[in-house]
Amino acid sequence: MKSLSNRRARELLTSEQRLEFMSIPDHISDYELGSHFTLSPADIEIIKRHRRDSNRLGFALQLCVLRFPGWTLSDVHNVPNRVVDYIAKQLDIDSKELKSYAGREQTKHEHLDEIRREFGFRNFTIHDYRQVSKFLLQHAMENGNVEYLIHSTMEELRKQKVILPAMTIIERLVWEVRQRAEDKIFKRLVSSLTTEQMAKLDDTLSQMPETSKTFLAWLRDIPGTNSPESFLKVVEKLECIRTLRLQIDTKGIHPIGCANFRELVLDMNLIP
Repeated sequence: MKSLSNRRARELLTSEQRLEFMSIPDHISDYELGSHFTLSPADIEIIKRHRRDSNRLGFALQLCVLRFPGWTLSDVHNVPNRVVDYIAKQLDIDSKELKSYAGREQTKHEHLDEIRREFGFRNFTIHDYRQVSKFLLQHAMENGNVEYLIHSTMEELRKQKVILPAMTIIERLVWEVRQRAEDKIFKRLVSSLTTEQMAKLDDTLSQMPETSKTFLAWLRDIPGTNSPESFLKVVEKLECIRTLRLQIDTKGIHPIGCANFRELVLDMNLIP
């Protein structure tokens, strides 16, 4: 049960989000259509080596989806008719020919092997996992948004002509890099604190007199109404925060990586 919960913790997306990443949207724009699915003269020359129109169109489609979104045709959940029509038009082929190609699994595998050889695509390996992790760390230090990091990972792998692995592997990679980034951010923040400041921060976790709240919980409370009384409460909290005399350099640190710590000091405008 523990290993199952750990695995689920590293799955950052819902099943719907995962499906969206692995599909070509029906509402794809003209610009995206031209950018991702236009064949070059060299592409067409290789495609025309195949005899049947169905094989030519299927081969071309496999090549295009490997370029974007980056998975094999079997892994992509949705390819709009508009995309198929656009590719077929460049080859002067009826897009209905794809129906004859869809069920030929052996042919699809042979074409995929040929695309790897002719166009330099390769499978994802543990070496790629480590290299992308290093590349992604700086991005995670500056922006911890999950979708941003997943997009960055996919884009980097596409640049390297690496066939994208299962989305759960990409999620695990992003999860691990975010953890490393947050550890580095925390260490950077804490290293700028004096022993006295750390002791004062520890004191915010102690219980306030005549109440069940800690000082930290009190500081995080948001006044419910706009009133003179609420304003005085905010001033009181500001004075309490200023007694900590925190001087922390947060340049290059995104607000997600250490959200709880930064809420205490950044929201109170105490960081220069």
